[in-house]
Amino acid sequence: HVPGQTRVSGLPREEQGPATRFFLGLTRRASGGDKVLDVFSLLARLGAMFPRYLLFLSHILKGGRIGRADKERIILRVAWRVGCIYEWGHHVPMARELGISDDEILSLAQEDSPHWDDRTRTFLRAADELVERRVLGDDAWQALAAELTENQLVEFCMLVGHYLMVAMTINTCGLELEPEYLDALPAAAEFAHG
Repeated sequence: HVPGQTRVSGLPREEQGPATRFFLGLTRRASGGDKVLDVFSLLARLGAMFPRYLLFLSHILKGGRIGRADKERIILRVAWRVGCIYEWGHHVPMARELGISDDEILSLAQEDSPHWDDRTRTFLRAADELVERRVLGDDAWQALAAELTENQLVEFCMLVGHYLMVAMTINTCGLELEPEYLDALPAAAEFAHG
């Protein structure tokens, strides 16, 4: 995000109805913070779709059949590939909470790393291919299918697609990462669009 380049900000409080305020309050409690994250204020502009989106988000992030640590690696990879510092900045703390080290987190912004096991390498390469081509070729599909069930394969595609969609929205609207998240990033200056 380039400071001062915000195109669309969060929905102002005076435009929020009771239902929107209720669901924004749920997001605040779920994030454990004392204020609503800017991304949710922005997405509240979806109106009646907003609560349905939150339900989908809670399931794709915290439910499903792919483990949370694997999901965070995939999400961070997508964020780096599309240059979404906002998404990166919010998922670094989540990855840390799941025991992913700062060294491994930073490795997710590299082309390859000794921090990756074969499973992680397969996931990251598949995520890269989906971001770049919007489809997996046979080789990437077969490698991914060796790690995941058919149900997980569908979830993997939806996970990458969801975070690509959100990153695209954030980047286009010019949403700025909250300062407290920026300050907590490991080697924030090393974040660069892949």
